[in-house]
Order: sequence, then C-alpha cells, then structure tokens
Amino acid sequence: MPSFKARILSWIVWWWFKSTWSSAEGINNRIAKERLRPERVPPKHLYKEFAVEEYKRKGHIANYAVYIVSPKTETPTRGRILYLHGGGFVFDITPQHWELVAQLARRLNATVTVPIYPLGPETSLMKMYEFVQPLHDELASAPDRTPFWIVGDSAGGTMALVLTQNAKLAGIQTAQRIVPITPCTDSSLVNPELHNAALKDPWLDVPGIAEITRLICPEMDTQHPNVSPIYGDLRLPPMLVFAAGLDLLTPDTKKMVEMAKEQGTKVELVYGEGMIHVWPILPIQEGRQAVDKMVEWLGIS
Repeated sequence: MPSFKARILSWIVWWWFKSTWSSAEGINNRIAKERLRPERVPPKHLYKEFAVEEYKRKGHIANYAVYIVSPKTETPTRGRILYLHGGGFVFDITPQHWELVAQLARRLNATVTVPIYPLGPETSLMKMYEFVQPLHDELASAPDRTPFWIVGDSAGGTMALVLTQNAKLAGIQTAQRIVPITPCTDSSLVNPELHNAALKDPWLDVPGIAEITRLICPEMDTQHPNVSPIYGDLRLPPMLVFAAGLDLLTPDTKKMVEMAKEQGTKVELVYGEGMIHVWPILPIQEGRQAVDKMVEWLGIS
C-alpha cells in the first residue's frame, strides 16, 4: 500500500495538474505561464556541496547551458552520468530534478552532466536532439574509461532511449547502463490500455500528450523511433526501468520492457504499485527507496 504521504501527494498532483493535461488548451496555458518564470540554473545549495561547472555548447542558443556537477573530493569518481530532466519536452528542469542529480553525484561519487536543452514548442523535437545527441556521443566515446550511464525521467527517459538507439545506429559507443524513469515510449497513443489507464492517472492525460506531440513534431510520423522509441531497435545496454501503477504511460512501458527482453536486452522493471508518474524523484518514502535501488544497480556495474 502507498504511504500516507504518497497518497496525499497524489491528490495534490491531481488538484494542480490533471486539468492541465486534460486538454490542448490546458497544456498551452501552462506553457505560457511557465515561460514567465524560467528556472534553468542549479539551486544555490548545490554549489556549497559540489563543484558545479557551466559551459555553453558552441553553435547553440546562448541561453541553454550544460552543467557538470561533481563531488568536492580527491577520491576518483566511480562513474559519469548524463542526466536528462523530464517535463514533457516543454517544461523546465525543477528542484526535484536537481535533488536527484545531487543524490546521484553524492552517493555514487559520480560526475553528473546536466544539459539544459531547448524546449518545445519554440524548438522542435529534432532540434532538441541536435543539441543533446552530440553531448551524449562525446561522453560515450571519451577516452575516460570510467563507467558511463544515462538517467532520465519522463521525457528525459524517452530521450535516454532515443539517444542510445541513434548512437547504436550510427555505430557510436553507448552508455554501459540506462535508467529510464517512467518514460513515454509510444507517443502514437494507439495502445487501448493507455486510454483505460488515463482514467486513474491523477497527473497525465491523453489530450495533453497528443498536443505536445503535435507541437514539437507536427510533420513527423508519431511512430518514428525518434518520437516513440518502442518502434526502434531495443537491443540496448542493460536497463533499470521504473513504472508507476497510476501512470497512463505504464502499459507501453511494460510492453517496451517485454519487447526489449525478447530482443536480448537485460532489463529490470521496478513497478511502483499505487505510485504516480516520476515517483522516484518525489519527496516520499517510496521515492527514496527507488533512488536506493538506482544507486545500488548503477554501483555494481
């Protein structure tokens, strides 16, 4: 049974966000509101504990930076992580995302690279990948043989899958391990189970996902692997996949996991009974346990 705090949080999320995702108008209104107060920089407390480096990628929009968060220690790092924040490809990074970055850097003694990629609808999905794919490829192919992992939640989990598929297709090195957290694996929304799951999802809804897909890739086939990685090559590095009992994306996530296993990929699915979308990054007991699992799984590679 979900903890009391998890149940309360689920109700709060429904109160604040369900109407946003229940219509195209709701999504567009939320995007307009979010643009009035962009939040792209790390919180101040992160600078106290970690070494935080910021740089701009050449040839890209000046407002979009890459942050590298490293422990302030002389001990050699155990891993390099590319962290891809969620937000449906249209919303900024949040304090909850930065907290996960801190947890991973601290507990794994890892260097975490965080791209603040340009968002839709101002930027198309393919332009986002033009920003992030070269960064992924540089990290994966770096002379540094420290293990390289990718962690991404929601849209970031989708990105993690697509970046890996694209690198593999191009014959480029990939991450040793991938952690997609409640990713969207099929934006075509054709799975009938998804529509049933939407009825009990306190956060996401089908009209909102459909509108975002229309906004960021209006001329692309929604079953193109760059839009819906479930239709791409799922012979991928080992994956730790998180899914939620109250998340409309879960039917497709489970389907993707089974397809990946059939193609020979080692996949461990962590299913949060009674949990909501992106529960591993939320300030609840179950979220802390999910991060424990993440740290353990990455730490043994």
